[in-house]
Amino acid sequence: MPLFLLAVALIVISLALFCCWPALRKPSLDRWPPISEDEFIRRCPPGVNRERALKVRQIVAKQLGVDYDRVYPEQRFVEDLGAD
Repeated sequence: MPLFLLAVALIVISLALFCCWPALRKPSLDRWPPISEDEFIRRCPPGVNRERALKVRQIVAKQLGVDYDRVYPEQRFVEDLGAD
């Protein structure tokens, strides 16, 4: 009987983690408030082509499902934007 209860408890915990895991791994964008295109370019290294940098920003936002104005040049793909 104790083995059965242990097995049921493990199944319940596994299901709970399986259901909640995507929410736990989703990045928090609270520390990344929206910024304008001009602010984005100011944060880029000197000499960066404006049109190219903004196009990359647009692609990153679209592919990762992040708001365009919350993509920063200094963000990390996995840790900050949730890419895996």
